[in-house]
Amino acid sequence: MNYRKGKIALFFYFVFAGIHFTNAQTVEPLSLPEIGQKTVLHSNWWAKRASEIKMDGNTLTSAPIIVDSGWVVKSPPSWVILPPPDHSVGWMPAKVPGTILTTMLENKIFPAPEIGMNNELIPDVYHVGADFYTFYFLNQFSLNEIPKDEKVWLNFRGINYKAEIFLNGKRINTTTHEGMFLRKSFEITPWLYFDKPNVLAVIVYPPTHPGNPNGGQSGDGIIGRDNTMQYMPGYDWSRPIRDRNTGIWDEVSLTRTKAVKVENPYVVTKVPGIRQVDGPQKEAYVKTTVELRNTVNKAQSGVLICETNGQQMTKEVTIPANERIEVAFDELIIINPQLWWPNGIGDQNLNDMKISFKLNGNISDTKELRYGIREVSSEPSPLNKGRVFYVNGQKIFIPGGNYISSDWLLRLSPERYRTEIRFHAEMNLRMIRVWGGAMIERPEFYNACDEFGILVFQDLWGTADVIGAWDDPMKLESRQRRREYPDNQYLYIESAVDQIKMIRNHPSLSLWCGANEAPLSDYLNETLTDRVFPKLDPNRWFVSHSTNAQLVGEGFDGPHDIQEPEWFFTKHIPFNPELGSVGLPEIETLREILPEKDLDMFPIEGLSRNYTWSYHLNLGYGNQLERYGKIHDVETYAKIAQVVNYDQYRSLMEGRTSKMWEWYTGFLIWKTQNPWTALRGQAYDWYLDVNAMLFGVKKGSEPLHPLYNLESKRVQLVNSTLKPYNGLNVKAQLIDLNGKIVWEKSEKSDAGANTVTTMYKIPAPKDLDGVYFLKLTLVDKNNPISDNIYWLTTKEKDYSQLEQLPKTQPEFSLELDKEGDNYSYTISMEATDNISFFNRIKVFDKRNGKRILPVHYTDNYITLMPRDKKIIKCEFSSPIDKENISVVVDSWTSDRIELN
Repeated sequence: MNYRKGKIALFFYFVFAGIHFTNAQTVEPLSLPEIGQKTVLHSNWWAKRASEIKMDGNTLTSAPIIVDSGWVVKSPPSWVILPPPDHSVGWMPAKVPGTILTTMLENKIFPAPEIGMNNELIPDVYHVGADFYTFYFLNQFSLNEIPKDEKVWLNFRGINYKAEIFLNGKRINTTTHEGMFLRKSFEITPWLYFDKPNVLAVIVYPPTHPGNPNGGQSGDGIIGRDNTMQYMPGYDWSRPIRDRNTGIWDEVSLTRTKAVKVENPYVVTKVPGIRQVDGPQKEAYVKTTVELRNTVNKAQSGVLICETNGQQMTKEVTIPANERIEVAFDELIIINPQLWWPNGIGDQNLNDMKISFKLNGNISDTKELRYGIREVSSEPSPLNKGRVFYVNGQKIFIPGGNYISSDWLLRLSPERYRTEIRFHAEMNLRMIRVWGGAMIERPEFYNACDEFGILVFQDLWGTADVIGAWDDPMKLESRQRRREYPDNQYLYIESAVDQIKMIRNHPSLSLWCGANEAPLSDYLNETLTDRVFPKLDPNRWFVSHSTNAQLVGEGFDGPHDIQEPEWFFTKHIPFNPELGSVGLPEIETLREILPEKDLDMFPIEGLSRNYTWSYHLNLGYGNQLERYGKIHDVETYAKIAQVVNYDQYRSLMEGRTSKMWEWYTGFLIWKTQNPWTALRGQAYDWYLDVNAMLFGVKKGSEPLHPLYNLESKRVQLVNSTLKPYNGLNVKAQLIDLNGKIVWEKSEKSDAGANTVTTMYKIPAPKDLDGVYFLKLTLVDKNNPISDNIYWLTTKEKDYSQLEQLPKTQPEFSLELDKEGDNYSYTISMEATDNISFFNRIKVFDKRNGKRILPVHYTDNYITLMPRDKKIIKCEFSSPIDKENISVVVDSWTSDRIELN
């Protein structure tokens, strides 16, 4: 909605009633956890706009409540310029963890902002003011009596932006909470009731400086004055988040302890020397420190215990009254350790640790964690000055991706995190950069990276567009003023300290970066460099910003748009932190996002001709789609876009790996996902449906891989693993559109560990005019390892003859292995005597035609030469009966094929 110009927006607007404050209500008691465990407080939350509540938090929580589930629905008002004075919403069931906007969305107050132009129907906090998104969140819970020497703690893992917290008529945070990235824990024992319900209320205020969403990167930039996510006023891949993610956005939990709390354990592993992936290992070393906090007015003496790797260490400790101390255990020697390695290099072995403190023989508190035994280091390359990363002494080539955030409205879950990180592992990537305009992710994200072997390049929160790296007419304040963001730099440091302690034990975490593309303020950069990281995490490298010469070698980053495939084989930045291109999603996603009337208004030769396409930030393909023939409808547009996606990203990966170590030490794709329904730069979309980019990346970054160098016209053999392979056979075949082999050659080659071998040249085909195919096959002792099929042309960038491929349908067989809700299909394909081009497997619910998502495929967008065979597995979880599962194949050379 454009309030400044007075446009009128209509939407459905519901008013809820039904919470009454009375003297009694039956509430089932919460089960308090064992010491060292937690009980999440994620249900029975309600929310109401604070301006509608004619009492303060003390009064609001001073009496029990009763909930009436009846709703009153009023007629939807129209809004003219600004909401009418009576814009009440009443009490609503609230989403916690969640934001005010996600609560409103779940209560159908606003339509889904990911669809069409719906985001324009939601008021922006900049236009309507902070009161509109200032809400009370209210919860009621009962507890059973606890022993007198125990304490109960209320823990918040993230509130955005300011908050005051009340329990049973008492304000429990004496200082107003401020800052999105700051955990808080409050002892609530003195104010708890054990004989009647407890009433908890949290009033949450939006960021103080939400910023004008004026179309600039992070809008007018003043969001940077606060310690919060900087992309929320909008970016070139996301529209404005209207409430700026105000709310209790992360986990809320109850824990219990005795007098001494165990906090912030820190595990450092040392793996000296150069290790091999397989075989016996020399000793490794584990050094553990932990904070002990005495929460009472009397000194406490007890025994600190650390258990890990079948060993136990103990230490007698005294903590002065009301003090916090740090205790270090002796270094632990691990005999023949099981090491943690990155994806595609070795296994991701993980170890459990339990740290407890005993008072008079009883557990006071316990912390459990998981870590991996590995050592990460880095240095500039002597060949090109790009950063070289070592794991366990071994040089590791880094293909990776940039990650913004899982969901723009912070609807986060361990399951979604795990799916996304698994996608990255399936792409054969080894590093993921958590981009600086967003946030430090939640622990569950890093758990998944630990599991799948994805090294994490972790930015703190700050991006050059906001923090004054350059002059920008879209920004409200000068470049010099923005260099001093945020306003409260002490809060920034406090938050950084807290978040560093939260995630530093994860073996996947490999380096820290101050900000995106430019350093933070002088004070912040110097404090982090000289004081914070040397004290809290001295064994990980900290670099001031993502384009620092110590990382990239030389240059900056980019480009971020479509290129000619050959360009990727030319010399560029030695370690590029952002290198990206297009990434249009599949046709089903386009139909979900765009209204029917807008679908066929797709861009022509990269030029937009429809505002809804532009609103979803479509990144043009130039004229690369039209090279495949006339585009007459959106289905054709989406079909050809997938072919170009595959070719772009395979070329990107192969162009970098073809000069592994000589020109490049690594690179990070910009980007692998979107937190919103943007039509650009993504291997999988907001719905978690994959597109051909994922499989182009997967193919081009195979650890042992034959490729065709588009510049030199030679075959190259890449081995980015630590294992040498001898006597491999690399075969090349040129094949015409009818499937006839017109030229072929085989040659044996060794593939040394971490090397690129340049082999024979591919000739131009004789007596062919137009499109033809090149098939590379890699075989090890009669065992196929990889094939790699290119579509090439003798005509300048003209692939239109692909439409002339004979129609053909491969032979398929389908096998199902089902356990509970977990499906695993094995799909066997065999081509006929014709070429079967670009077969895309999809899974649907037969009953409604909706996609089943997410699905993990071992391969997709498959091209088969005559009589080629391929076996693909696909896995997903769904409660749907197998009779209602439909597996189909959309093919360039066939109508849709129903496999079951």
